[in-house]
Amino acid sequence: MNNLLLVVLLIFITFASSTPMRRQDTHLKQCEGTFPNEITSYGFKPYPIIVGQLVTNHVTEHTEDFCSFIVIPSGHTCPVTSQNFDYTVNIMAKSTPNDPKNVVLDFFTRTLITNPDGRNLTCIEQYVKYSFP
Repeated sequence: MNNLLLVVLLIFITFASSTPMRRQDTHLKQCEGTFPNEITSYGFKPYPIIVGQLVTNHVTEHTEDFCSFIVIPSGHTCPVTSQNFDYTVNIMAKSTPNDPKNVVLDFFTRTLITNPDGRNLTCIEQYVKYSFP
């Protein structure tokens, strides 16, 4: 479970450190290449993300075998069977004194999920809106 939390935090760090770009398209798409797992839904509440507030991140994934790809390589026993994966976590969208004020920005994000042995499991790209109050 700690490794799952680490993966989600790394995903969030990817979003927080992405380059801002102006664009209205927020469509989720798979990165180019072949990956064993497919993210079917990846969303945030509230949306746009409000910097400085709690964000709920929800991930739905189709996986061939969640245990073989994530749990067992992490050194844990597997409490679940091979199936689709649905995970929700709450994360604080941190703010800094240098953040812009009263603006919503689109950030292009690429999220690569990798298991502990270094194998890339999935990759998604999308535009995410951040609101800076």
